[in-house]
Amino acid sequence: MDFTLCLTHACNLRCDYCYAGAKSNTRMAWDVARKAIDFAFHHTLRRASLRGIPPEAQIGYFGGEPLLEWPLLTRSAEYALESAARDGITLKKTVTTNMTLLDEEKMTWFRAHDFYLGLSLDGNAAMHDTLRRFPDGTGSHAAASKALRFFRGSQPAGEIILVVDPRNVAHLTKSVEWLLSEDIRNIALNPNFYIEWPESALRTWQTASERIGDLYIDTYRASQPVRINVIDGKIRTRIKDGYASCDKCGFGENEIAIAASGNIYPCERIVGDDTNEALRLGNIFTGFDSAKRSQIVACRGNVIEECRDCPVKDRCMNWCSCINYATTGAINRVDGLVCHHERMVIGVADRVGATLFAESNPAFLARFYGA
Repeated sequence: MDFTLCLTHACNLRCDYCYAGAKSNTRMAWDVARKAIDFAFHHTLRRASLRGIPPEAQIGYFGGEPLLEWPLLTRSAEYALESAARDGITLKKTVTTNMTLLDEEKMTWFRAHDFYLGLSLDGNAAMHDTLRRFPDGTGSHAAASKALRFFRGSQPAGEIILVVDPRNVAHLTKSVEWLLSEDIRNIALNPNFYIEWPESALRTWQTASERIGDLYIDTYRASQPVRINVIDGKIRTRIKDGYASCDKCGFGENEIAIAASGNIYPCERIVGDDTNEALRLGNIFTGFDSAKRSQIVACRGNVIEECRDCPVKDRCMNWCSCINYATTGAINRVDGLVCHHERMVIGVADRVGATLFAESNPAFLARFYGA
């Protein structure tokens, strides 16, 4: 089971597009964190036994800003490692952070404990400081980008996450160029689906995406390949003729998020203010609401009729329940902005893949075809 501990509702930033709800001093108590780990491992072992597979789990730390709760994070991670070793569970560990509190001491600890870090940095200062600011309104780029020194190179222990928004998309191309110049090789471009995109911003996005495709090709030709999530993922769906079931999230089934209160949600994007009763799956102290959980799991997918005859439907993330819910209010109905994004990145990825395949690029063939 993949499970995320939302350690706190507090954050030292006030990013305009944040979906984590209103900021408060509400934090997870130690007994909640410990019970959450016990709860998730119990269900991990149960699922593995029923399916006859080795038990595997992933623990993620989220907020707010989880590094504000550093003693709780480290204590709970140590407890999770000890429990996983005792129970024979293979455990992966992740954390999502705004980077402003990430220093040498914390990075040393993360590396010693084999963490993978999701690093929220919206590219260069012009893009980042548009929407990622401190409470007093000043930009946070200078504070966050200091931590880039820990992640330069071809095999970093994390990825840089850029949130692409209509208010900052004009800086997207320059931001990716800047990250490449900083020797950042693992980049995630995550759109803000929670906001209306005017036509002018969509056109800018399209132009930037095509240029980023060109940059991607250039890095492979230079034998310094970059990983960009939206391109990599769609190249794989072309090779595999669509998403496999294991590629899709386990929203509410084998993926859950636990709020600071102990309430259970199907994804960390749903936790917000911890008030969403419609998608609350129970509480770690009382267990799952089995009927509601079964109903939510059964409703996942996409029921939009127009999508059924779409030639790229099997390569489209129309199945992402949390994005569907954020954009349409229903976990099984996809929004037009998602459709626009998926068609756009599929087009870019197919051009990129066809170009590098035709050139028999060694790094590309090795990565995607094992050649």
